[in-house]
Amino acid sequence: MKTSALAGRRQKALRKNGSAPGDSRRRARAQFLAPFAPLLAQIEATRRDDLYPFFSTDRESALHGRPVVLVANDYLGLSADPRVRDAAREAIARFGTSRCASPLAGGQTTLHQALATSLAEFLHQEAATLFPSGYQANVGVISALVSKDDLILTDLFNHASIVDGARLSGAQVRHFQHNSATHLERILSQEASGRRVLVIVEGVYSADGDMGDLPAVCAVAHARGALVMVDEAHSLGVLGDSGAGAAEHFDLLNDVDLIVGTMSKSLASVGGFVAADQNLVDAIAHSARALIFSAALPPASAAAALAALEIVQCEPGRRDRLWRNTRTFLAQLAAAGLDTMRSVTPVVPILVGDASRTIELAARLRAHGVHVCPAIPPMVPAHLSRVRAHVTAAHETAELDTAVETIVAVGGPLGIGRAQRTAALRA
Repeated sequence: MKTSALAGRRQKALRKNGSAPGDSRRRARAQFLAPFAPLLAQIEATRRDDLYPFFSTDRESALHGRPVVLVANDYLGLSADPRVRDAAREAIARFGTSRCASPLAGGQTTLHQALATSLAEFLHQEAATLFPSGYQANVGVISALVSKDDLILTDLFNHASIVDGARLSGAQVRHFQHNSATHLERILSQEASGRRVLVIVEGVYSADGDMGDLPAVCAVAHARGALVMVDEAHSLGVLGDSGAGAAEHFDLLNDVDLIVGTMSKSLASVGGFVAADQNLVDAIAHSARALIFSAALPPASAAAALAALEIVQCEPGRRDRLWRNTRTFLAQLAAAGLDTMRSVTPVVPILVGDASRTIELAARLRAHGVHVCPAIPPMVPAHLSRVRAHVTAAHETAELDTAVETIVAVGGPLGIGRAQRTAALRA
């Protein structure tokens, strides 16, 4: 009866308007999709040619039956650690799969508080608060702390989450040249007087794998009365004597003003955090929309991150192995004539210099059992398109050897090698 009545209404509308009701909606959708036409054409082409490299769930290698996975940011290899898995299972048994509430409205548990306290202590800060993701942490912290009359100075290579947080804040946003304290100081001298200023950098830059120049940035920013925020997403667990990140590596844990990070990398879980002085954390925790209006981190994720954090502090040998693997991998790629750009960390880009060939290289490597991540526009400029690998403590030497051999064998016919850097710089 209901179906028949609905069909009748549709026919009546068709007679009245002279066209099917769906036609106007299709035209409206087409208008919204018009700006995406080149992207959609590229997606269609790569799928047609079986070269689509994104959202892959295939973890098996057609060559050996076990892939060499270089796309995960699991730097210390803790996502498969039974202690981390057991902690997550126990949290589900105790607290359920979700608290189904925001942190302010009852979503917190003793696990959340223990994780926040442990992170603050680990990073030598007074307090910390948690976010559902690292992206939300950056967006939430920045947009909560600054407003339209303030100034944000952000490194040109900062992550998209920092860019989005700066935009949402309504503050004036100025970019300084990557890792250039000189350019930063020039902007500060011209525009910082009498204003609240937040300077934002990363500990390790996720596109190029280089480290932020924290000592110079802190010296320049603090001399002008600006606060310094560092995103330790790719440096937590990786840099520093205890793994506390770039601020520890440079002995600046007491100098940076805000430390933001994620649990989705070295801590083998999901979620984000900010650690700072108690008053700063309280201000953020009670005003950041990305925290207040989001469900709290699932208890299992908090428990997994807490267990991983304890292992990070108790087992420094994992970090030693990570760095041995990193040095080996970088040296082998360099010896093979491949350009790893600025990388000095476990984030290892391999320059291709063309978006289409980058997609093809990633797809062909996956078919041979080596999983890497393509980075193409809008992530990076087209002439700096690259595949990106992430080395972990869990990789065996033989796996990294196989990866290098396969990259050379597959990349050679695509023209990927010594000439790429020169060509990219000319473009």
